[in-house]
Amino acid sequence: MKIIAFSASNSSKSINQVLINYLATLIENTEILKLTDYEIPIYSFDIEENKGIPVATQELDNKLQTTDKLIISIPEHNGNFPAFFKNHLDWLSRHNRGFLKNKKVLLVSTSPGKLGGANVLNIAKNTLPHFGAEIIATYSLGSFYDIFQEDKIINEKVAEELQELANEFVKKE
Repeated sequence: MKIIAFSASNSSKSINQVLINYLATLIENTEILKLTDYEIPIYSFDIEENKGIPVATQELDNKLQTTDKLIISIPEHNGNFPAFFKNHLDWLSRHNRGFLKNKKVLLVSTSPGKLGGANVLNIAKNTLPHFGAEIIATYSLGSFYDIFQEDKIINEKVAEELQELANEFVKKE
């Protein structure tokens, strides 16, 4: 079994990337994908009509089709998806409406605040199934800087929760 994990952030200092990196250490055969490796223009019908679907979108879709399970860590920007991630969703859905068909998805989010991106997880939980995703679980990690220091987890209770979450996700058929 192969799992692809990625952060929906384009920040080089993303705490959601730190969370993805940590989760990837808990599950064998997890490949970390960098969404920033797939540069695309802001979606526009005019661009699509005149230039077609960006090659990077096609490559990303091809990559996503190589796995049955995804872990996505989504930052919350003003209660919603980051524009960077939403743009990828827009292009992917124009290329292949069912780009997440038969994909089991673990959604996670973290933030410095206590809610840990809970709002964006609710939006993702309702949006991604439109593209075929089966949402297995969601996990919101609040107060990131109280849990992680120097990209390492320091809260044993949360470490145990994340290990249990990872184990349950792997078991899902």
